[in-house]
Amino acid sequence: MNPYTVIHEIKRIYEAQVGSRAHYKQKDARWRQDILRKLAQEIDRNQDKVINALAKDFRKSAVEAEVTELMPVQMELKEAIRKLPQWMKDRSVKRSWKLFSIKPYLHYEPKGNSLIITPWNYPFQLPMSHLIASIAAGNTIMLKLSEFSPHINAVIRIIVQAVFEEEQVFIVEGAKEETTFLLGLRFDQIHFTGSPSVGKIVMQAAGKFLSDITLELGGKSPAIVGPKVHLQEVIRNIIWAKFVNAGQTCIAPDYLLIDIAYQDKVAQLFKTEIRRAFGDQPELSPDFARIINDKQFDRLVQALTEAVEEGATTWVGGDVRAEERFIAPTVITDLKPTTKLLQEEIFGPILPVVFYSSIEEALQIIQEKEKPLALYVFSRQQSFVDQVIKHTSSGSVCVNDAMVQVMHPYLPFGGVNNSGIGQSFGWYGFRAFSHERAVADVKLMPLSKFFWFPYTDKTKRMLRWFRRLMT
Repeated sequence: MNPYTVIHEIKRIYEAQVGSRAHYKQKDARWRQDILRKLAQEIDRNQDKVINALAKDFRKSAVEAEVTELMPVQMELKEAIRKLPQWMKDRSVKRSWKLFSIKPYLHYEPKGNSLIITPWNYPFQLPMSHLIASIAAGNTIMLKLSEFSPHINAVIRIIVQAVFEEEQVFIVEGAKEETTFLLGLRFDQIHFTGSPSVGKIVMQAAGKFLSDITLELGGKSPAIVGPKVHLQEVIRNIIWAKFVNAGQTCIAPDYLLIDIAYQDKVAQLFKTEIRRAFGDQPELSPDFARIINDKQFDRLVQALTEAVEEGATTWVGGDVRAEERFIAPTVITDLKPTTKLLQEEIFGPILPVVFYSSIEEALQIIQEKEKPLALYVFSRQQSFVDQVIKHTSSGSVCVNDAMVQVMHPYLPFGGVNNSGIGQSFGWYGFRAFSHERAVADVKLMPLSKFFWFPYTDKTKRMLRWFRRLMT
């Protein structure tokens, strides 16, 4: 039996959602809050199923499932339910004395039909977080789940079907054929999370209908370690951020740039702290996840093997077990600049380390690559931090920690250029799925009163006066 959604069913529900978007557009804040509360209750009711499904798809530990999948969704729900009336409220814009008769304000309305395409690496957190934002904004949603995480997909389907009508939210499962069909339909908003290469395809499809689009992509997010740091603390932060979810995180540190002054200490610290985290046999650790599928596993092993054959030095790890898609937490150095591990996004538990002799050298390495989704700076010297931020570009920056920026309720999440377009989460997610409509409410005389036909000398004198006033 084909587990994927059949094409004619996608078409039927799509047409139903097109017909119902005006209905859901009119729903007020209280109605949207109520349905988000139902969603929160259903997630709580199925929490154990979520944890068990993630263990089947990734061998992800219960703690990691709660920290990286459930808790962020629960935070998003709480914030949306609490703030939704405020988000939906018309926002006043400063009045201009030059156009004193106009009361200006912004009105937020749903974009309409939305398509959300989600990846496999956080297959509960990302679909649900973007679903929450689109529901809060008042849209209908086609939610395309990754075909590589079938166990959690089944739980998401249970949750969504218990809360929403199909004409409001519909789950689509499938691969290339189903995704291609969806991208051939006209949506008012497309939200895609995935690789830059596929993001270009999605953007091209959106261009056919001039659909609004949000792209959350990736790239090689650097972590740079400068002066005045507690080195052990820094290494522990990097180990957690890099090896949570077996490195399959879009904002994980993709490579480490570290001052050569730390060269004598850093290798031993990685060995000691990784052993403390995962033991002498990390394959037995209950806290270390697995690679999602054979394709990703083979890609990572090939890149690692290539680097070693070219002379790279492995400080820690390097062990692989194909039968269970296990790659040990690996730290590697002495890499050629042209190796895949330094050219392509890794998306796995392999951390390249590059030493630099000057801040200018480190900045040049970052600047030569595409703009990343995240950048991490470790230093208690503010001038160093300021220089890194000033001379680089990234979707976000986190100073003296890693990945915590995505959890802050009042910061946007998103990339820049190759790492993404647009922003998500919290207020920014609501705004991404909403049209920010400009309203000019004329309270006194319309402009046509001054410039009515036929144009006369009086009109010209009025124009000269008006130009002096406006400019």
